[in-house]
Amino acid sequence: MLQRKIWLAFIIVLLLGVAVSARIVYLGDSVQSIYRMFIDEKLPLSQRIGELRSAIADEERLLYEYYSYTATRKLFLAQHIENGKRLESIVRRLEQETDSPDEPRTLRAHLSELEQLSEQLSATLDSNNVDWDKARAILAQVKPKVREIEASLAVISTANQRAVAELGRKSQHSVSIMVQSVIGFAVIVFGIAFFVGYYVVAIIREGAERRRLALFAERDPNPVLRLNLDGRVLYANPATQTMQQQLALPAAAPQHLLPEDLSAHLSQTRHASSANTQFEYSLAQRTLECTIAYLEDFAEFHVYLKDATARKQAEERLAYQAYFDAATGLPNQYKLRDDLSHALAQQCAGSLMMIVADYEQELLESFGAAKTEQWLVKVADRLRDNLDAATERLYRFGSSAFVLLRLPCDQDAAQERARTLLKIGRQPLHVENHELISTLSIGAALMTCDRDEDIGAKVEIMVQQAASACNHVRRTGGNSFAAYDEAMSRAAAQALLLAADLHHAVENNELRLYYQPKVDTASGRLLGMEALLRWQHPLRGMVSPADFIPVAEDTGLIIPIGRWVLHEACRQNAEWQASGLRPLRVAVNLSARQFGSEGLLHEIDATLAETGLAVDSLELEITESMVMSEPEKVIALLNELHTRGIHIALDDFGTGQSSLAYLKRFPIDSLKVDKAFIQDIPDNPDDVAIAKTIIAMAQALDMDTVAEGVETPAQLELLRELGCNQIQGYYFSRPLPAADFLAYYRSHL
Repeated sequence: MLQRKIWLAFIIVLLLGVAVSARIVYLGDSVQSIYRMFIDEKLPLSQRIGELRSAIADEERLLYEYYSYTATRKLFLAQHIENGKRLESIVRRLEQETDSPDEPRTLRAHLSELEQLSEQLSATLDSNNVDWDKARAILAQVKPKVREIEASLAVISTANQRAVAELGRKSQHSVSIMVQSVIGFAVIVFGIAFFVGYYVVAIIREGAERRRLALFAERDPNPVLRLNLDGRVLYANPATQTMQQQLALPAAAPQHLLPEDLSAHLSQTRHASSANTQFEYSLAQRTLECTIAYLEDFAEFHVYLKDATARKQAEERLAYQAYFDAATGLPNQYKLRDDLSHALAQQCAGSLMMIVADYEQELLESFGAAKTEQWLVKVADRLRDNLDAATERLYRFGSSAFVLLRLPCDQDAAQERARTLLKIGRQPLHVENHELISTLSIGAALMTCDRDEDIGAKVEIMVQQAASACNHVRRTGGNSFAAYDEAMSRAAAQALLLAADLHHAVENNELRLYYQPKVDTASGRLLGMEALLRWQHPLRGMVSPADFIPVAEDTGLIIPIGRWVLHEACRQNAEWQASGLRPLRVAVNLSARQFGSEGLLHEIDATLAETGLAVDSLELEITESMVMSEPEKVIALLNELHTRGIHIALDDFGTGQSSLAYLKRFPIDSLKVDKAFIQDIPDNPDDVAIAKTIIAMAQALDMDTVAEGVETPAQLELLRELGCNQIQGYYFSRPLPAADFLAYYRSHL
């Protein structure tokens, strides 16, 4: 029966193939005749129209050239006769190739009229006394006549295009029928082939399935067993014996592979609503996964065993990695949150201390990531070695932070514990023959228990509070302890808002420069001014530099702000000098980040070039900490600036840690005595001695001195006696806006 159906299908396909082939041959002949008509008739006609348009254009051009250049009649007639022959030849062929004789007849009439105009123009221009008005009148008739010819050609061209479109439609229709015939035939063939293949594959699959099922259990790499209702093994595949050998179990007793409580699992599987039961059990230090299926129609069980030891170990490793730090072995922040949640749920009282190792960024920049990580591991080991195992647990939180959870603990106990940790942290650590500083910054948050609070939210709040307290310690220099209070969060939030506003301060033109005069100590003559930055906030009013400069330093905004200050100070000074005022030197403070940037020299050169300020009218003020960070590099940079003629001043001298050995090598023009040493003179003998020493040292090094913060006549008189060169302070003037300083400037010429 199946063979008869297959033969019938083949005959149907054969007959359909013959019919479709005959149809395609007929349609192919039709398409070929259409293309032949297009090539032999329609395409040449389009070509003749184009040639005729070109010839008419040449005739029109010839008439205009004859008129414009008054060429000889002989030359014109020669070209005219040649073009006429060309026109006649094209028109004759056009008449032969056009289906309708009307348009070619009209075209001939228009061409004859154009010929007459040509002869009239020739006769007019060939006379001894040329009538130019008549010639122009004849030429004026040429363009309309050419348009009439073009209109006739357009009618012929349109008719030809319609004929070509009709031929294309017929050709497309024939090709479409051919394609539909082929597709239809292919679909029929595919359907019949599918029908035949379906029956053939069904027969093959049925036989293969029987063979595969017969070998399934034998070839399974995992143990497969058949058990009767009593749990006795009726069959065990070869993999069962392999696993018994691996586990050193008797080969003749596959029952030893099964769990001891097998009967309970069999009973559960038999009476359960699900088709199988799956569980794990341990055997000979291995973890086996067992799946039991009950076959009710055969009244027996099938048991499938699988060695899950590797998977179990991988899960345990992943669980460890998820909750423990690989480098230190300490539990991580996720484990901290779990333990803290549990402690809060148990209503425990305690403290959470965020501990950050200071100088991590400095060590990273100096020694690299590998040694910095070794240092952090040693910090962790030191903290762990000093834990109270009964009440404390240490966690690693991020890269350089640790968290100490102490239960129970109140604020006094937290402070006492922090003092101990700070003392321990001050002891140096040794990493690969390097002795490294390891002071700590510690912030604590106390646990408060409230049954109505969301524990998850409380955990995050405690971590946030401890971090806020720790950041407060770090901002004030580190190596200390602070307990969280609400003011810290407010200060942090205010700093964030201030940073966001500071981003727009330059572009919104909110920054201002104030100028404080610098005068000669002996004569009181105005010598220069220091440019001081101010921020006129649209809502907060005038923001103190003490509030926004640290924010600018932390966010990196100090770089564009410092660039603006330098440019604005130079521009304003150049503008004052251009107005005819006596040249003064303007002092600009450089930030540490700005001083350490690679493009500082280029930036200064570009600013001076753009503003037109003379180099000796600019003074740059730097601090001791800036020059002592990388002395050799700083010396090279200062030499470059000094070579250009720019004055260099060392600001806040005496408050840092300058090395006199380096100081004498720095090309510094003046030392600025910090106001901390000026405000209590002449009453404080120690400050008088310090000021006297600084001034004497500057004189010995051939440097000028500038005293900051001078407010009283007594201070001025003492500094004059000590030989200080310049004075700056409220005694002469507060920092002034540009307009007010200009008035001061003019009054002290």
